Amino acid sequence: MFQVQHLSVHFGGEPIFDDVTFLINKTDKIGLVGRNGAGKSTLMRVLAGTQTYEKGSVTVPKEATVGYLPQEFQGETHRTVLDETRMAF
Repeated sequence: MFQVQHLSVHFGGEPIFDDVTFLINKTDKIGLVGRNGAGKSTLMRVLAGTQTYEKGSVTVPKEATVGYLPQEFQGETHRTVLDETRMAF
């Protein structure tokens, strides 16, 4: 299960998340939706372990693999899209 407790993330002093808590169980099916700038990508980076946060705790199961592939291509030009996707995991 993924567990996030009292998560706070700020950029430039502005809160993206403040005291967010949730639990995702193994059999849950979820969708992550929201307007532009709502923090969807930030949350995915937190779960993938590539984004720091000011407060709170994030627990990801040891057997889980979290990959994050940014919308904007930042890879090396000689790699295929499939190669980049595989590297996200």
